[in-house]
Amino acid sequence: MNRLVLLIGIFLTNISYGAQGLNPFGSEFSPDKSSELIIKNMPSIRSQDSIGICYSFVASTLYDEANCVAKKITDCSSVSPDQKASPLDMTRFASELPQEADISDRFNYEGLNTAGGAEAFTLHNAIQSNQVAKESCAPFDQVVARISDPAQAQKTELAMWQRFQDVFNEYKRKQAKCADCALEYATATANSLREEFNLKPSNQEILQAFAEKTYSKFLDKLLIPDNCWDLNNQVSLKGSWKVQTFPDSKSNYDATLGKIKEVLGTKKRPIALGFCTQTPLKAKSQKNCGTMKDGKLEGEGHAVVIKGYRKVCNSKNQCYDALQVHNSWGQSWQDSTNDGWVDAKELLSRTFFEKNSLSWLEQSQ
Repeated sequence: MNRLVLLIGIFLTNISYGAQGLNPFGSEFSPDKSSELIIKNMPSIRSQDSIGICYSFVASTLYDEANCVAKKITDCSSVSPDQKASPLDMTRFASELPQEADISDRFNYEGLNTAGGAEAFTLHNAIQSNQVAKESCAPFDQVVARISDPAQAQKTELAMWQRFQDVFNEYKRKQAKCADCALEYATATANSLREEFNLKPSNQEILQAFAEKTYSKFLDKLLIPDNCWDLNNQVSLKGSWKVQTFPDSKSNYDATLGKIKEVLGTKKRPIALGFCTQTPLKAKSQKNCGTMKDGKLEGEGHAVVIKGYRKVCNSKNQCYDALQVHNSWGQSWQDSTNDGWVDAKELLSRTFFEKNSLSWLEQSQ
């Protein structure tokens, strides 16, 4: 997870043109204002910190932005946590349900998926259920270290996630040998977890989490309070919306960029984009995007929201295409990277122009 975080920072910084010292085209290049297509009324930039749920932050961003459109909210960046979707809770919708299950029933989506997921699929399921916990009920900051030093904060957060995994595994080990011993361990650990971390659920709810059969369901009880299942603690998407994707089959740069410009300019919609951060890029597909470690492929994929396009040119009319990304890497990254403007060709090439690389929300007629 920490390797992925580092790669995201290095990769997106390296393709960000316009930031000081990073413009290989030369300082004489400047934006062609007449070419700009920008979605300006976006939710605030957030940070996923040390957990690999960029897909969930992307899905939550599109969900919240669509609500701002439907509710005619003119400053989407100032929407309160009581009106925003929780990225932690959103991860439950990354799960693929059995064929016979009702995908509109939130209660069928048990367990949090912190190992990655598909933003379009997650968003589709969330819309079908239309019951996502509010950020105020299941806040992300309960798993964020309150440390100003980014390196130390990341180290602390990674240790926290490892601690969650370790205590769950230890409980299962004890349970297999001695039920009373396991209960004693869970009781003591539930109290210590509340003291160590800023967890939202009650001590009793944390204790009940140990009874879950899987780690994903353990995290669900550990991080999502029971009252988040009440309708008054959930945010629904107003109106009728549908997830659209592109391409239907293998595409190319010109067609992909053309679709992005159409969606941004004509449809006025921000777009989710999944791509490979591997540096240097050796993968030939999203499936193979990663590094082999101990015989396993560690994923190096990432997802962002595209919210702008512009052409950047010099006095000789030499130009390149730029895209503005809304990245779950925090406002400090956005500020230090020319507000997210990156080289379109470099970024899009890392999608391999595969099926459904782009996704967005449209209101149904």
